[in-house]
Amino acid sequence: MLKIRNIDAGYGKIQILHRTSLHIREGEIVSLIGANGAGKTTLLNVISGLHPLKGGSVMFQNREIQAMPPDRIVGMGLIQVPETDKIFPPLTVLENLEMGAYLRRLDRRALQSEIEKIHALFPILRDRGDRAAGTLSGGERQMLALGRALMGKPRLLMLDEPSLGLAPVIVAEMFGIIQSLNAMGTTILLVEQNAREALQISNRAYVMETGRIVLTGAGVELMSNEEVKRAFLGNDYKEKWER
Repeated sequence: MLKIRNIDAGYGKIQILHRTSLHIREGEIVSLIGANGAGKTTLLNVISGLHPLKGGSVMFQNREIQAMPPDRIVGMGLIQVPETDKIFPPLTVLENLEMGAYLRRLDRRALQSEIEKIHALFPILRDRGDRAAGTLSGGERQMLALGRALMGKPRLLMLDEPSLGLAPVIVAEMFGIIQSLNAMGTTILLVEQNAREALQISNRAYVMETGRIVLTGAGVELMSNEEVKRAFLGNDYKEKWER
């Protein structure tokens, strides 16, 4: 479904991605884990057309997309939910959801039907519909950002740190929602620092370090990898990791 081959990208003279390659099959949950500054968000932005690449190719559904504008990529069904809940604070919750379907040009009845599907996933968004999005809690904002992305009917949904800053109970709920979306047919690329939770729900995963993929394998295999344990939790937390 998605093939990234030998991507080079950076900011000015500073190179962030170094011949980075990965692939995602339709129907998978694939995690990309790594420390801050590893290049994970830059890679997502390259895939989304938000950041130029210096070399390599991005293939989605057997089409090269690296030269396409972001709106066209979204229209193909490849949608990113950025880190830190990039919502429209002055707009209401309902207006934010409607913005997610902008490129689909739905009539009012079809739009309402799609909104009802989002409300079924996130009932709190129905209750908050008339409120300004900027008044929501952190967890509610993250749900709104995800709901807005789903209004675009993604075939591949890229999530950048969806658990960042959320309370533990909301984190568990968020990962449950991600699994439900995948079960309903949405392919997921999940960027997460919460490696334990991400690997538990992933078919496969990649570990990124300084702009390079250094490990790859099934999620359960990487959970037992000693290098992954040391890199993400440290020796003091080894027992907690293995529970």
